[in-house]
Amino acid sequence: SQSVAVERGSVKPGTPWRECSMLQLLRLGQADGVSIFRSAAASRSACVLKSLHRRLSSQGSFQQGNPREEEIRRLRTTKDVLAYFLAQRDKLIPADVCCILEALWSRSQEHEDIKAAKKQLFNDADFMAIMKDVLFKLDRYSAPELPRLLGALFDMRWNDRQLFKIVEPMVIQHLPSMDCGSLPLVAHSFVGIRCGSRLLFNELVHRCFQSEHFTPEGVASLTAAFAKAPHKPKTFLIGFAPVVSQHLPSFTADQLQRVLLAYSEWPAEIPAEFMEQLAHFLVQDNAQMIRTGLPAQQLVTILRFLALWSARAKAAREDPGARRAFEPIYILCAKTLVAACDELTTEESSQAMWAYCKMKLVPKVLFQRLYSNILPSFQQLSLPSLAPCLLNTARAASGQMQFWDDAHPTEAITTRDLPRDYTLFEDRRLLLAAETHIVRCMGDIAPRDLTAVVQAYSLAHVGSPGLFSVLQRAAMEQCRQLPAEQLSSQLSSFAMLRLGPSFAREAQIDILDRLAQLPVTAVCDILWAFCVLRHRDPHFFKALLGILSPGSVANRRCAWLCPALLEIRTHFPDMDPEGLDRYMGYVQPDFRHVQLRQAAPESARKSLRSCLEQAGLQCTELVEVDGYIVDVLVESGDLEKPVAIQYHSAPRTLHLSTGEPLGGTMMKQRYLRARGFCVVNILDKSWEELDERAEDLLQQVRQAQKQPTGRSFVGPAAKGRKCFGFFF
Repeated sequence: SQSVAVERGSVKPGTPWRECSMLQLLRLGQADGVSIFRSAAASRSACVLKSLHRRLSSQGSFQQGNPREEEIRRLRTTKDVLAYFLAQRDKLIPADVCCILEALWSRSQEHEDIKAAKKQLFNDADFMAIMKDVLFKLDRYSAPELPRLLGALFDMRWNDRQLFKIVEPMVIQHLPSMDCGSLPLVAHSFVGIRCGSRLLFNELVHRCFQSEHFTPEGVASLTAAFAKAPHKPKTFLIGFAPVVSQHLPSFTADQLQRVLLAYSEWPAEIPAEFMEQLAHFLVQDNAQMIRTGLPAQQLVTILRFLALWSARAKAAREDPGARRAFEPIYILCAKTLVAACDELTTEESSQAMWAYCKMKLVPKVLFQRLYSNILPSFQQLSLPSLAPCLLNTARAASGQMQFWDDAHPTEAITTRDLPRDYTLFEDRRLLLAAETHIVRCMGDIAPRDLTAVVQAYSLAHVGSPGLFSVLQRAAMEQCRQLPAEQLSSQLSSFAMLRLGPSFAREAQIDILDRLAQLPVTAVCDILWAFCVLRHRDPHFFKALLGILSPGSVANRRCAWLCPALLEIRTHFPDMDPEGLDRYMGYVQPDFRHVQLRQAAPESARKSLRSCLEQAGLQCTELVEVDGYIVDVLVESGDLEKPVAIQYHSAPRTLHLSTGEPLGGTMMKQRYLRARGFCVVNILDKSWEELDERAEDLLQQVRQAQKQPTGRSFVGPAAKGRKCFGFFF
């Protein structure tokens, strides 16, 4: 009799009864009869315990095993349960009524048509009698019964917010007396019914922070509930993170998934310490949890959570080394997901693809298998899930994504040691197949998803004119809602497709209003887009250039500022020539590197050079002109002006679907002619079909001498002139 022999709540076996609080002794007494109270009779508080015991026993709360609950659970049908309530109505205590509600919902779930059974139950007059009894006797419900009542009503989806508003003051009053197992029921019920005041959630947060003895299921339930709470979600999740960290080793796979899904709702606020503990937990014991302990679905949840935190958290931006701690997790998960890829749904495949594309390196085999999962059933995806898939496919097809070879086993645990795969991913079927679906869903598209779709089709150089028309119309309608960075991305994408200056004119005022919000890379993209679209406003250019500094553009992402500066210098020679030259010195080397990567293939250049030499013309390959790279430059004594020969192919310089030249291609042509070069455009398909290449090429070079160049070309008189199939 000197120790507690059972485990209930926060009391562990073998704890001396003198160390237990009165509330704990009372709860133990409810389950174990009066043996504890007999042993407590020798203490000074024996009279108090006996008094409480007599009061609660008179209400039936301390009856051993509560025989009425056993009787209710043995009832087979809802009619039997309702009949039992009517027969015992005056004798039932709150705990019995809660048990009746739970039994009614349990019996209703046994029917094949749960919805019909629920409707029949809610329309039953006897069930309404139970709800009236609950309402009339609410003052009898105390700390143990209130959470149970709320949980039963929430499980039944009894969405009576007025009842919950009536119960709310009672819940706040009894919160200090509720145990740790009751708090998740309260939180889930009010969040699920979408009810509850700020005061209630404040009290819940304080009560949870004061408690220490949560079970793993309780921790998972609380985090899942508060992630969707109308008040204090971030405060709770951040403050509760140490408790979650302590329970990480105790979580089951399902509980861990619920916790990570909850924290995925607010990734920007998660502290770096929590992420370090999670990473350590996942890779401990030789990463046994990742290798065999978690199914593929849970691995996708983990990867998505890590990617969200890496992309949005302030702590991740301030400390890039924190993200490198996740590299072993990504590498180990790739091995497991490749083997279990067929078990993933389309939505899970899209999430896994998005998570891996946030890495510096992407596993090639896994990417292809995820792509194969998404392609046949992409229409099942929502637009927020489909848009990133399209964008990642376009990035892979355009060569912006780096792959690592995961076809062979590797012991590497960092991306630095992974074997590279330099083969291009050229499958654009998803982009082509999704056109009709995107047009049909365009009315519900969000600004972020619209930006991703526009970027995807611009990067991959595919898409029909009808699709671009719909995208541009949607962009003009949402122009006022777009953040500054998304606005710049859409402008550069439309400029690459040469869709006209209408969107640029619409966005110009918004850009000026948000100058302070624009990052340096966005300013460079906007300048390039306005120059491509020939919407040249010197005052607008001065405003954008005024927020740049020469050192801030020393970034390869600012490489496209170089052609914009060349265009500005050509048309506005008096606009701060010294300042433009300083900017040019920082961005020209990166732009030259981009031009070399986009130059004509070596085989095509050799073929052109051979034909020119046969015609008696001297030529040079890969000649630089202020950062631009000319494929083949012809400079011969009998030619009045030098001739730049450009070899074109899709999707390198031409649009893959329409065959039209891209924005960068046209900008290069205009600048070369403004510098006094004649331009000859050679299409790859036409060149391969020619029989007498040397004679035809010589004839085109002679005809190109008639082109207006230099200052005569820069003026508006040359607008719309056609030369060899391209409009300048």
